[in-house]
Amino acid sequence: MKHERIYLNPDDDRVYIDTYIANLGKCRDAMLVIPGGGYGSVCTDREGEPVALDFFAKGYNAFVLNYRVGREGDVFPKQLLDAAAAMIYIRKNAEKLCINPSRVFAVGFSAGGHLCGCLATMFDYNEVLEAYGDDYMLVRPTAAILSYPVTVLTDDTHINSFKNLLGRPSGEFTEDEISKFSLDRAATPDAAPMFLWHTAEDQLVPPVGTITFAHALAVLGVKYKLSMYPYGPHGLALANEVTRCGNPAMVQPLAATWTCEADEWMKTLPDYPENKK
Repeated sequence: MKHERIYLNPDDDRVYIDTYIANLGKCRDAMLVIPGGGYGSVCTDREGEPVALDFFAKGYNAFVLNYRVGREGDVFPKQLLDAAAAMIYIRKNAEKLCINPSRVFAVGFSAGGHLCGCLATMFDYNEVLEAYGDDYMLVRPTAAILSYPVTVLTDDTHINSFKNLLGRPSGEFTEDEISKFSLDRAATPDAAPMFLWHTAEDQLVPPVGTITFAHALAVLGVKYKLSMYPYGPHGLALANEVTRCGNPAMVQPLAATWTCEADEWMKTLPDYPENKK
């Protein structure tokens, strides 16, 4: 396996991807892994390398994104531009990275799930167009996996994620911002197919937001799969012994099936851009 760190922003060494590439001499599907952390001070390690290695074992070359958080001024659109830069780099360097550029998927967790959803729904937003021009077409993933994601901008979700993303109190959010950053409102029929999973017991990011988003995708005619597992707190990652980190509650056998379910679902999807309406 080829493992290296690739920096994506010459002006900020916090923006990079760590690669997990098989030395097989043939192309594989790709998976961009976007850890969570509430758009706060860190990108959570538990939702990075362990997830990349799991998908690597399933036949994907994997890439873990570290994006800008933790400093004053680390607000939107920086995180979206960092994730977009990763997607563009992976596709433009497909031969070097031994991947099929038509099958580049993304998986995100919690606030990283929101960022992953932004890639799937906001790939043609003005901020992306201004930064990357015609390369914006490379930003949309073939499909996105949103794991216990922050999806809707309401007091019923993890409002601190949005406070960190926008850099101010929720009372100062405008109606336009609420519409823009709530994934159920931001999505269009051109959004990438999505696999959504959550647990019914999640109290930090209530699952109602994921259900609301799934309903919006259904109305729009966007391909999606929703898996709601009965047990487990927020932040399960792989939901197995690999990512338990000393907490028995993080081992949930039913939820631990999500990577296999997502893998099987992705195999049914056509290549991008064929799956773009």
